[in-house]
Amino acid sequence: MSRTHDEVSIQVQLQEDMEPQLQRYAREKITTVLGHIGRPVLYARVRLDQTGNPAATRPVTARAEIDVNGRVLHAEVSADTAYEAVDLLQDRLQSQLEREKTGHR
Repeated sequence: MSRTHDEVSIQVQLQEDMEPQLQRYAREKITTVLGHIGRPVLYARVRLDQTGNPAATRPVTARAEIDVNGRVLHAEVSADTAYEAVDLLQDRLQSQLEREKTGHR
């Protein structure tokens, strides 16, 4: 069964101490990316983690895994804040999809 981006449930996992609003924010950003695909999306997962080291540079990591009609896209970014990480993740995924459309991998 193929599903469009509107029918896919985007799974967002947050580290325990992260604010719950990040789930909605991440879903909105990834839904925007999926809206430009035009191919069936089988699943979409996002995970946000933050290191406990206060001296860490870019302590938040965002990872995504999206199955687009059998081809799995992976993206990972690091940032200073969780919201910035989600924004960068959206940009990275969008870039990957654009490169794939033009035949560059």
